[in-house]
Amino acid sequence: MSRRLLCIAVLLACTDSHAISEEEALMRAFGSEHFISIATGKRQPISLAPSVASVVTAEDIKAMGATDLDEVLQAVPGLHVSRAPRGYGPLYTIRGMYSEANPQVLVLINGIPITNVYVGDRGQVWGGMPVNNIARIEVIRGPGSAIYGADAFSGAINIITKTASEISGTEFGGRAGSFDTQEAWVLHGTSWNDVEVAISLEVLKSDGPDEIIDIDAQSFLDLGFATNASYAPGPVNLRRETVDARLDVSKGSWRARLGYQGRNDIGTGAGVAQALDPEGSNDSRRINADVTFTKAVGVDWDVTAQASYFDTSAESDLVLYPPGAFGGAFPDGVIGRPYVYERHTRLGASSFYNGFEKHSIRAGFGYVHSDMYKIRESKNFDSNGAPFGDILDVSDL
Repeated sequence: MSRRLLCIAVLLACTDSHAISEEEALMRAFGSEHFISIATGKRQPISLAPSVASVVTAEDIKAMGATDLDEVLQAVPGLHVSRAPRGYGPLYTIRGMYSEANPQVLVLINGIPITNVYVGDRGQVWGGMPVNNIARIEVIRGPGSAIYGADAFSGAINIITKTASEISGTEFGGRAGSFDTQEAWVLHGTSWNDVEVAISLEVLKSDGPDEIIDIDAQSFLDLGFATNASYAPGPVNLRRETVDARLDVSKGSWRARLGYQGRNDIGTGAGVAQALDPEGSNDSRRINADVTFTKAVGVDWDVTAQASYFDTSAESDLVLYPPGAFGGAFPDGVIGRPYVYERHTRLGASSFYNGFEKHSIRAGFGYVHSDMYKIRESKNFDSNGAPFGDILDVSDL
């Protein structure tokens, strides 16, 4: 299954005629934390952005002691972070709008969406995101569809990673804590002649919180079938192993980035079917690459062109209901193993004309090709829930 989208847009944005001088003054006084680019696609002071916006910097993250992206976003006014039943993946709620897949909020990394075609979310296997290599997070609360399309229905979140200039030589660290949690990271920034290079590697392993679930979906089935198959009372399954690696290379007007997010043995939370699944696991990979060209042309024009590639997968080995479920009809449990593989290619260019007093004009075009190029599913039950007996590959059925 594939999806193609070509978009051409011309936007008129109101700005203050003294925006440049204000920007220079604010930069001298406060640094760059008061500026945002997610609202219009152009870097500008928050006070001039035509959106309800927030910015969280690396310094803010350090001060609050957050170790994961969701902990940071929970501190953003007007943005609530709750948990989905499947794997306890994050639900970002802005202005009260959300659903289990949470497609209403667009999440970008360095301006590039990480939305999956499968159900319109950020992937069925999230596994968190460390913050050591995050330079800043920009959030707009409210529709951002004029810039980003329908996926930004209730808001948008842009995660901007660190460049060489934002890393002081080599930085490394580690921590250990409850639930057998260990985390380590190393960041390095350097330059050769006109080339700047930033490299980061972050790894984490944790058994996750072990909150006890007293009654689950299988508990009610046990009452009806007079069985004792449920794992409840028992702990939720929130173990995870993650690897995040990034490379950022820039020279002059050019910047190239490469990223890898590996999610291994991610737990199932309270169970996909709301029945505890202590053995179920999920694996995923997210690979992204982009090349960006940005240049000021003359006094009044700014031009940006970008090509990007995003490859993502989700592989799950799930026990929807435990062994002995449905009166013993499933001696090994109700088993499902869905695999989904996607790739997304994007091309785009935009230009700002700043020659008018109090206004800027943005013109641009974009092309997106989203391809769910491989789907596999194995399970031991049919579409009506009846048992097969064996685990069968039903991908072509």
